[in-house]
Formats: sequence, C-alpha cells, structure tokens
Amino acid sequence: MASASTESSLLSKLETSDSTPIYSLFADYLRPFSDLQNDNTKPNPKSKPKAKPNQNLIRPLAKKFLAFLNNSITILPKRLSNLQSKDDHQTLVDELYDTYRLCLNCLELISSQLACKPYTIQLQRVRFVCCLVASGKGEDAVKEGLRVLETLRMMDFEGKCGDSEFGKVFVEAVAAIVQCAAVGRSKDCEVYRRVLGLFQEAKCWFMVLDANAYTKLHRVLVSYLGKCTQHLVEEIMCFNRDLVREFCEATLTEYAKSSMKDQFYKFCRRLCFTLFSLQESKPSPIIEIILCVLDSIACQCKQVELDNAGIELVELVSYCANKCRTAGTIFCSTIAGHLNHIGGHFPQVITPVDLILRLYATGLYLTNYEVKFRGGDLTSTRAAKDEFVLCCLPDDGDQLHNLASLLNALGSYFSFCCAKNFVSSSVECEDSISQLHLQPDSESSITSMQKNREAYMLSYLNALKFLCLPLAEQVNLEKKELVSDIEAAYIGPQLCSIQDAFYQFFDVFFSQR
Repeated sequence: MASASTESSLLSKLETSDSTPIYSLFADYLRPFSDLQNDNTKPNPKSKPKAKPNQNLIRPLAKKFLAFLNNSITILPKRLSNLQSKDDHQTLVDELYDTYRLCLNCLELISSQLACKPYTIQLQRVRFVCCLVASGKGEDAVKEGLRVLETLRMMDFEGKCGDSEFGKVFVEAVAAIVQCAAVGRSKDCEVYRRVLGLFQEAKCWFMVLDANAYTKLHRVLVSYLGKCTQHLVEEIMCFNRDLVREFCEATLTEYAKSSMKDQFYKFCRRLCFTLFSLQESKPSPIIEIILCVLDSIACQCKQVELDNAGIELVELVSYCANKCRTAGTIFCSTIAGHLNHIGGHFPQVITPVDLILRLYATGLYLTNYEVKFRGGDLTSTRAAKDEFVLCCLPDDGDQLHNLASLLNALGSYFSFCCAKNFVSSSVECEDSISQLHLQPDSESSITSMQKNREAYMLSYLNALKFLCLPLAEQVNLEKKELVSDIEAAYIGPQLCSIQDAFYQFFDVFFSQR
C-alpha cells in the first residue's frame, strides 16, 4: 500500500509540480535498480557488452516497477513540451530530463521480462531524443541518438533485416541527429561527414519501410539535409570543398526522389542565389558547386516523364548566365564550357533544351571576351586595337562557326526564318548541330513538338536576348570597323552569323506581341 501511495505521489508531482526536487525523489524510489545499473546512466557505446544480469533479480523488479515506469515515460514528453516556452523553469526542465533518462535506463534493465520486440525500448529513447531536440538540447540529443543507433546495430534477432518497425526506429534516430546538425549550424566538418555516413546507412532501412512511413521520413530527412546544405553553401569557405560538393550531390539526388521533388527547382535556385551572393576572393569552390547544381537539374531533365524539368533547367541556366556577367570572366568561361558539355549529352527527344543551353554558352563566351576587351586585356597594343573585337573572338569550339549552325537548328525547330532577301551563312553549315532536324514520324510526335515550341518560346526569346546583348554592345563599339573596306572581306561570314542572331531575335520578339 505504501508503494502505491508513493508512486501516486511521484506521478502527481511529475505531472503538475512546478518546483524541485523531482529527480532525487525518483532516484530514491528506484534505488533497487542500482545493483543492476552498473553506471548505465552514462554508457560507453564502444565498451564491450557486459554479462547478462541475474534474471532472478530482474523479475521482481519488473513486476513491481513496470507500470510505474510506463506511466512516467508517458507523462514526461507532454510535460516537457508544455514547459519549453517557459524560461524561468529551466532547472525544473533539467530535472525532468534527468528523470526521463533514469526511467528509460531502469526500463531497459528489465526489458528481458517484457513481451515486446527487442527494440521497443529504443523506440522510447528516440522519443526522448525528439524531446531533447525540441528543447534545443542538441548536444545531448546527438549523444542519445548515437547511443540508440549503436544499440540497434548490435541487436541480432530473427527477421531483423526485413523488420519495418526496426527500420523505422533506426531512420527516426538518424533523422533526429540530422535535425540537430541542421539546427546547430556547426562549422565542424566532422559533423557533416557523420551526417552523410548516417544517411547512407539509413538508406538501407528505407527499403523495408511501408509507403507512408517511407514518404514521411524521407521527406523529413531531405528537409534537414537541405538546411545543412544551405548552411554549407553559405559558409563554403569554412569547409572542405570536396565535402561541400559531396553533400550537395547527395542532397540534390534525394530531393529529386522525395515527395518534395516539386520544390527541387526552387531549392536549386536558392543555392545558386546564395553562391552568386558570396563576395569571396576564391571563385573556384563557388563555381564547382554551381556546376554541381546544374548537373543535378540536367539529370532530372533527362527523365522525359517530368514535363516541366526542361523549362526549369533553362530558367536556372538563364539565371546563372545573367549572374555570370557581373561575377567575372572565370565564371563566364567555365560555366559556358560546362553548358556546352551538358547540351552535348541530351537525348534528341528533349530538344530544344540542348540548343538553348548552347545558345547561352555562346553568349557567355562572347560576354567573357567583352569583359576582357573592356578591361584592356586585348587592347594593349596598337595592332590589337586595330584588329577589332569581332575578329578576335576566342576559338573555343569555333564559337561563331557553331553559332551559325546553332541558329539554323533553332530557327528550323521553332519555324522562324530571317528577314527576306537575307541569306544566312548558317545555310551552308554542315556540322553536327546544323544536321539536327527532327522529323516527326507520327501525328502524336507533331503534336508533342508543337507543344514544346509553345512551351519553350519565351525561353528561346530570353536566350536570344542574352546572346544579342554583348553582340549589340560590340557592334556599337566597333561600328567604324564594321564598315571598313579593309576589314569587310575578313568579317563577312562572322557578320552573317551576327545578323542572323539579330534577325531571329526580332522575329521571335514580334511573334510574342
């Protein structure tokens, strides 16, 4: 009777009291467990397993205290939740957490007498970890979470590999640790290496989850991975660049597979916005992550069942290309080369994305040259000044030669032609791009192409505008040389390509009015 009265008093105090002590009262009542605990309140996960306690000692403890322990760990999460917003109760909160931990340790000691799965106590510990996270006790939460994972790894029972509930407990523990990393915003590389390792480990258990649990937990994990990635990008100069790239690649891959894939483009855009906002002296790590983001969204675009992926890729490229104009020549040249690489690996079925990407690449090459020209890199001698800018365009991939065939392919795809009585040099081009002519072999193909034309028309116009802007600036800058008899014969083919670009821009622009 005395025991029942003591338990009732303790539970009442646990549920309603705003004063301390609480922990010492529970510790005193649960003192019979002291012979079994062996310092289990602060276990070392790397220590060797201890000998199993005497079951003759455990059985009476389980019979006497099981109900009390279950009631205690049922009350504690709600009580802690109610006290989170009350700063003047911090001492009470700390005691409640100590009491919570004590009850879990005692419950684990008698778990061999319980009719439950071997990992049931670890499920209760995960709930404890979630309470710690909610209270802002990230360091304690990580320690407890790692303890749970170490215990789960050491478990060996029949059917473990296919046990969905076990997998759920494991993934929830990982999610709590990843959440702590996301909230903590640490600048310690090891925090994020651990997150990557745990996530890879958790992926094995996703396979045994039911559909609802998979969707929910994967979404939660991806959300926290995204926050970690955003922090790594914002503080990119504080971290190892290989780590940042690996983390970005992993996060973007999972983002694209999750129920949040409709937010994939927005997330990529947000990362690029952050990267271009960084005012750092070393552009190479920034460019490396931008290329990583472009590769990820390009990979999604190649999955033809995603109707809007191509549009989103082109929009992101447009954003990055325009930002490159003020970011410096290294941005322009590197990203231009990468866009050509991406465009060269697209299947023909998703044209005109590849063509539009190459158009932006050409525009970036021209912008890169323009910046160098204005900066004096190409005007240090009299000869350089006389050899006007359009004749000296870099020959990376024969840019102006390829421009002619590229414009021809785009004009053909979108059914636009240049002004009457003007014969473009692109007619005579026979390289790989100019040979791209999609010939629909069915009515459905024709309908699909027509829809693509309408969907990409604005993107096509924006790409032409991006290309024509540096061309127009250089033409205005060098208009005297353009009409020079000396130079006329040499620049004729190049002028045809430039005129072709302007004519296409005008055609598309006025078609949209």
